[in-house]
Amino acid sequence: MVHFVDYAALSKVQENIKPVMDIFNNEMTKVYYLPAGLLLISTISLYWLSPKNFPRWAIFASIILTIISVGTTLFVIAPIHSNLPVTGLIETVKQHLLPISLYFQIVPATLQVILVLFLLNIYLKDTKIFSRLIFILFFVLLFYSLGPGLVEGANYAFWGAVGEKDWLSFRNSGNPEDFWGLFLIPSVLPMFLSILLFWWRPNGFPKFFIVIFLLTQIEITIATATYFVPKIQSPLFKAFSASLIEDLNKYNFIGRGIMFDIGLIIIALSFIKIGQSIGHQQTR
Repeated sequence: MVHFVDYAALSKVQENIKPVMDIFNNEMTKVYYLPAGLLLISTISLYWLSPKNFPRWAIFASIILTIISVGTTLFVIAPIHSNLPVTGLIETVKQHLLPISLYFQIVPATLQVILVLFLLNIYLKDTKIFSRLIFILFFVLLFYSLGPGLVEGANYAFWGAVGEKDWLSFRNSGNPEDFWGLFLIPSVLPMFLSILLFWWRPNGFPKFFIVIFLLTQIEITIATATYFVPKIQSPLFKAFSASLIEDLNKYNFIGRGIMFDIGLIIIALSFIKIGQSIGHQQTR
């Protein structure tokens, strides 16, 4: 989201550069830099805490890829972002940022996802292949959508500072297909995949967890389709409105964020249940 959506949009801000970029940096600290640091800590901890059947080479590869991406985020990207309130995201800065972000953040992160798929497949080796594939795809899409969702929510914080002059070029910047492909479609697919989990899922994954998760996704979908898109998002494609942006910031977490968090907690608890089931099978 930051690479494909934010950089394209922020490069259109001319009038209120400093307040927009100040808020952008504050929000990135919460959803970008701190999670990157936690990712590094958790990945390194895999060396001691990972299951014994996880290959050591995969753990080492994951640690190296994380060091590359997190190091780039904290020691290269963050300093460039810190100068944006002064310079703005001018074309020379943007062209400097894009290849660094692509090759040293996105590429290592993509390789990390491939490793996650590989390790999840090992972790769930006693699960039937179709059930395993459905759950892995569901898990990856759900936790992938968390990142773009956090960034999109953080973006709402500085929308009001953009101002009317730059709003339309800011709001309509970039490629709409990027937003659909990076955020909307991956965010909706877990709801449909969760239906398949009623029949095909790992042992130990309680069916009522799926019911709770599905209900959270239905609530998010209804809130988005009946309120956020027609009442706020669509009008903001046509004109700047400080009151609509204020409502978006006020109601986004209440209307969608709480349900999304509940869904994530349910899936995290499902891993505990699945792990307990695997442990029971191994001790028989």
